[in-house]
Amino acid sequence: MSAYKKITDLKVYVQELLNSGAPVCTAEKTARILACPGVPGEQVISWSVDAGGAAVKEKEAVVSTDASGHPDWIATKADASGSPVADCHAHLNQWIIGDSTFRRKYTAIPGQPDLYKPIGGPQRFVFLSEAIHIVQWREEWNVDAGGYINITDPEDLYVISGRDFSDTYRVI
Repeated sequence: MSAYKKITDLKVYVQELLNSGAPVCTAEKTARILACPGVPGEQVISWSVDAGGAAVKEKEAVVSTDASGHPDWIATKADASGSPVADCHAHLNQWIIGDSTFRRKYTAIPGQPDLYKPIGGPQRFVFLSEAIHIVQWREEWNVDAGGYINITDPEDLYVISGRDFSDTYRVI
């Protein structure tokens, strides 16, 4: 854990990155995902790899429900054929998305059960030149150097590993 810089205020950190001239890019989400409603209490571990190929446990999260009783969704990275993607350590790339966020960011692909495509416009990202550890949405995240912070909405900043960024977005 000592290799990760602990960030206590992501907004302040992003402003420091921008003030220091950290690279910013605009990208659009192109990756499709497999997704299904989770079971409240179900645990999901999000995995990535560092620049050397070692497994990085990005975060652990538990499926919950929103105020309307709708459960979070469990998303799994999908390849071009719609099959789940596993990394070199046989970890599925999974994460939890709240119901309202999921419905705002994805739409079903007709005739392909549980397969969804992204909706929405271009997004802005700032590059991370160092590994960071944050607590966000009551969850702990580790992101290796080479990752990004989505800065499109200052009220909804979030991190993504470099590998996941390149698999998910196309720089425009």
